[in-house]
Amino acid sequence: MDKEIHMDTAKEDDLKYSSPPWAQRWFLKRSREGWKNKYMGLKAEAKKQANRVNDVTKSRAKWRAEAERLRVQLELLEAQNAALQEQLAGLKKTGPADA
Repeated sequence: MDKEIHMDTAKEDDLKYSSPPWAQRWFLKRSREGWKNKYMGLKAEAKKQANRVNDVTKSRAKWRAEAERLRVQLELLEAQNAALQEQLAGLKKTGPADA
């Protein structure tokens, strides 16, 4: 019962398709156009998302720098305010200077 099973190897020339060549071309063209359109859509969406990420990154950096600049300005103004408050308290204790 030692039977060897051989698979028939078919050459390209021996293949017989039941569909006519024009139908095969139409189907393959439609299939190719479908995946190309899908890929181009995904590529456009990826580029759109990458641009959005770049825009958001730049915007955050801009607002972060602006917030830092305003924080430094606030510290400076608070220091000036404290100095003026001390000067005012000193004037209240001694009274106005007569000139």
